[in-house]
Amino acid sequence: MLTKTKDEVANDLARKHYEIEEGVIQIVRIRGSAEAEADPAEPIKLLEVNENTVPAGVMPLHFGPVPASGIDYPSVIVEVTPDEFRKIQAHELELPAGWKLGDVIPRPEEENGQ
Repeated sequence: MLTKTKDEVANDLARKHYEIEEGVIQIVRIRGSAEAEADPAEPIKLLEVNENTVPAGVMPLHFGPVPASGIDYPSVIVEVTPDEFRKIQAHELELPAGWKLGDVIPRPEEENGQ
């Protein structure tokens, strides 16, 4: 039985990545269709803007669920440079078909107004 929603797990996953990935300056949720996102088998998709990574284009990395760590859903991480992120926003660099940029997941200290 799933104890957390996909959104809650996505926020937890982003918080963990902000804590362990030094160069991550922003994490944006990637969304598919509403029907796809409602399916528990559809992965949580996060786009991580990392100033310490090398430009490699959009290369989704797939991970299975890790229930022991509170990650009950599969996930996909796309790590890009700040310049690549600007290109995605300008539609010069495309996400996989059907994927769109969603909401920014703020850093934990930004959520608390610190």
